[in-house]
Amino acid sequence: MDFVKVITLICRDENYYFRSGISEIIKESLLSSCKVEFLTEYDSESLSKADFIIMNALQWRLFMCQPAYRYRKPGGVLLVFMEHTDVIDPASLPVCYQSLTAIGRYEAVRQVRDKITRAWLAAHDPEAKTFAQSDCIKCNVNRISLVQLQVMSFLKRGKTVRQIATILGLSVKTIYAHKYNVMRKFDLKGEQELHLFLNDLSLSQLYKGVIN
Repeated sequence: MDFVKVITLICRDENYYFRSGISEIIKESLLSSCKVEFLTEYDSESLSKADFIIMNALQWRLFMCQPAYRYRKPGGVLLVFMEHTDVIDPASLPVCYQSLTAIGRYEAVRQVRDKITRAWLAAHDPEAKTFAQSDCIKCNVNRISLVQLQVMSFLKRGKTVRQIATILGLSVKTIYAHKYNVMRKFDLKGEQELHLFLNDLSLSQLYKGVIN
């Protein structure tokens, strides 16, 4: 394995202990005494420099387009920490997430280290296909329509399906259909997950990342 003097990380988790722990695990995984440097911004410029992108993600976030990811550094590794890793089929995700390495929050350090090592080797295999900006053109990311955004907006504000139907001049059945289709697209199972989804995401995030 090549010796690397500086490994750059983007980490969405601001918890000091998590950041300190994952940086040590990465150094152990690479069998290197390298220096780990955290990049402060989560933008296209930082993504073009990051060796590792580290996220603690709720499952539905993985079904959202991330336009800035098209600037990821070749050979960069995407680590996603989540509750359950067995529920994700990478092939069903946007292309920017399909090369992710999913790590369970309660996995042993040895398991995490092994996953990171395999991900790093795979990302630097000269014969392996890695993510390229052009992949975004053929991406089949699940998108929502403007009407579905309006429905989600009203639901987020506490409106009922019947009230939304009256406001938009549509039938109650149509509003239920839009609601169901959004839940299906983001793999939301039940009303509780829908409310968590609406509370977790801002409407601007939906607008920028998901609408046609």
